[in-house]
Amino acid sequence: MEVPMNLDQATFHVEKTKSLKLKEVIFKIEPNIKEQKRLFRTSLYKLTIVAEVTNQVYEFAGYDLNDQLILQLEKDPSRFLVGAEPPFLCGTNWPASGISEDVEANNVPLDSLIITDGNNVIATIYNDEIPILSKWLKHLIN
Repeated sequence: MEVPMNLDQATFHVEKTKSLKLKEVIFKIEPNIKEQKRLFRTSLYKLTIVAEVTNQVYEFAGYDLNDQLILQLEKDPSRFLVGAEPPFLCGTNWPASGISEDVEANNVPLDSLIITDGNNVIATIYNDEIPILSKWLKHLIN
């Protein structure tokens, strides 16, 4: 996930935002700021949010973090999905998909989020951790 913002905000978050440590996952901001030049407008800068699980780093490509994505996480975490290609950060309500088979095979609680490579559950974000994750993400865009 990437967070578009101005340079001052990006610099502030790189320096001041602490990692979010959950039971199985650490969410953090990569220290590199990406510049996106725009014609006739000021540049945008993007921070990348990554998840670290047992010293392995996962980036969920193809999604910008915004209010709509956070609202989706808060309203229906079971149908939440981030990632244009594996790995995915997603809810568990995906019947007739490989994700549902992974959830069942790994006894993942149905009210949780998972990080998956499409074949294996890499980590679980439990239901009581979802509001904490949501609050951390909101902090980045406000």
